Amino acid sequence: MSPEDKMVLPQDLAERLASLPRPWVMTNGVFDVLHRGHVSYLHRAAELVAGSGGSLILAVNTDRSARGLGKGPDRPLNTELDRAYVLAGLASVALVTFFDTPTPVELIQAIRPDIYVKGGDYDMETLEETRVVRRWGGQSIALPFVDGFSTTALVKRIRQPVSERATTTLRQAAFLDRDGVINQDKAYVHRWEDFAFMPGAVEGMRRLQDAGYALVIVTNQSGLARGYYTEAEYQTLTQRLLSELQQQGVKVEGVYHCPHHPKGSVAQWAVDCDCRKPAPGLILQAAAELGLDLSNSILVGDKPSDIEAARAAGVGKAYRVDSDNPESGDDSASQALSDGRFANLLACATHLTDALPGPSEKGFV
Repeated sequence: MSPEDKMVLPQDLAERLASLPRPWVMTNGVFDVLHRGHVSYLHRAAELVAGSGGSLILAVNTDRSARGLGKGPDRPLNTELDRAYVLAGLASVALVTFFDTPTPVELIQAIRPDIYVKGGDYDMETLEETRVVRRWGGQSIALPFVDGFSTTALVKRIRQPVSERATTTLRQAAFLDRDGVINQDKAYVHRWEDFAFMPGAVEGMRRLQDAGYALVIVTNQSGLARGYYTEAEYQTLTQRLLSELQQQGVKVEGVYHCPHHPKGSVAQWAVDCDCRKPAPGLILQAAAELGLDLSNSILVGDKPSDIEAARAAGVGKAYRVDSDNPESGDDSASQALSDGRFANLLACATHLTDALPGPSEKGFV
């Protein structure tokens, strides 16, 4: 289907929606200068319904609507039709339409999507869009926000003379496995009521953050491929986790997950991939998107596959922590690969950030 075939005016929506496979996930935005952050976000939004054959509907601010957002007197740089055409060219997008109001509330009421999505920098509970979509039993989900990409910053950089551009400084990161490191590994956790933090995990994350590490979660989620839970359920849990951590003073820069497993029952995810640990794909993606210095970063995991992924990606240091997962047991090969083993994340973080006491006083095994 050509990009033009995916573009539709609001008054013609009813006819086009009738032929669009459900469930429908809807999101909106200006998308003035399309960049990697946009594409990653839209791909993740489409994944929420991809397993059930659903469709992603994208609502684009008209030029007049975009100008009312205060981005600058010359924004948007691209017209509404040009922006819609580029977005319609993405395989993840099923339909593109327009809204001329400050928010898309009226359009949401007309479309009645099954899921409404925004970026993780929004508090979904305060949005009128959330209240509207819940009237017919729809879900409102915030996808984890990925730092490092901003159209405004990109435009500013383009306009800045090359001689004045500051050299980009890469950040050090702490890559953290989720199950067994941050939360208890109860096997395929996907509901908040089943989620329980590992002892010391939050304090350990806070210590690493205070030491200057960007916190990034990298997690295998084969339960998606196995059909144990949906992408929407995973994202809902992830957003609740990020919100809880934020309330406790911990900011996670990014969350990266692999939904694949070659023996899965969901066809689209039952494949070999380069992101399922011990493959390094998740770590490499995060480094590229967040501007991370892998050689000066660390990884903390509870399984041999975590350590192997860190080594394959070129992460500077990789540490094991104990968990109740059978894969976290003793094995000399992976133990030799790691740079140390600790009782939990707090013990590891304390060892890394406190130079005075020795390892034996910090839970080093």
